[in-house]
Amino acid sequence: MRRIEAMNVSGAERHWALIPPDLARRVRPRVVRIGDGLLTLMEKSDALRMNRVVGLGHRGAARESMIDTLIATYRDAGLQRFAVMLAPGPQRAEIERWLRKRGFTHKGGHAVLLRDCRQPLPPIATTVRVVRARRADREAVVAIHAATFRPPPSRMGWELAAAAAPGYEHYLAFDGATPISVGSLRVDGRVAWLGGGATLTGWRGRGAHAALIAARLRRAARRGCIWAWAETALPVPGRPQGSFRNLLRLGFLRVADRPAFVWHAAGAASRRRRSVAGGRPGR
Repeated sequence: MRRIEAMNVSGAERHWALIPPDLARRVRPRVVRIGDGLLTLMEKSDALRMNRVVGLGHRGAARESMIDTLIATYRDAGLQRFAVMLAPGPQRAEIERWLRKRGFTHKGGHAVLLRDCRQPLPPIATTVRVVRARRADREAVVAIHAATFRPPPSRMGWELAAAAAPGYEHYLAFDGATPISVGSLRVDGRVAWLGGGATLTGWRGRGAHAALIAARLRRAARRGCIWAWAETALPVPGRPQGSFRNLLRLGFLRVADRPAFVWHAAGAASRRRRSVAGGRPGR
């Protein structure tokens, strides 16, 4: 799990380093290592995906004062909220106490899943064709992501830079001649990360996601990986869980969670007012 969290931190750091200069001038991004974690901040966005902290405490390097530093950093940037993705690790319970003490609230998160690349794959029923994306396919990769996640048009240059970044492989699933689904692979030694999965709405339910998982697992095994990991949204009753189910069906095990703890400026101000009125620290 320490290796997985280290990959999570370094992957986020790499991704933010790809922001094109013209976009950086407009959105004023900031990336800061704090303890063994990573803070990412985008002044012109209130999205938790942009403004969050990952990996803090996964190697036992967190201190309580760092939580106050996080709050001050986002508040000084004029942001009203941010998230801490609570990492698995030796300080998990301790950090959760620090967060709750300052009024952070739990809101969703991610499940971390792990698989032994040496284990055989089950049969997959699908008619899609999976290929490793070439240079000429980068726009198709970005188009599927854009149709699925709908990033602002201003970030398309960032998406294209990510699709061309060294160290990542991208795979496309085709229905005939139409690219319908995408998934990415990153290898670090004997550990592989599977991410960047997206399928166009009209082609869901045809086995494309499962086929892409299988293709990347086979590739990871050929590159000498022992373990492969992925993350997906924590299961919530009443919401689609196709990615989670496919990962389990293909041999992944849920080994940890990264719950999201969110800080809101309005909530913090309200707690301060209650504390002053009550004459004692807020709980």
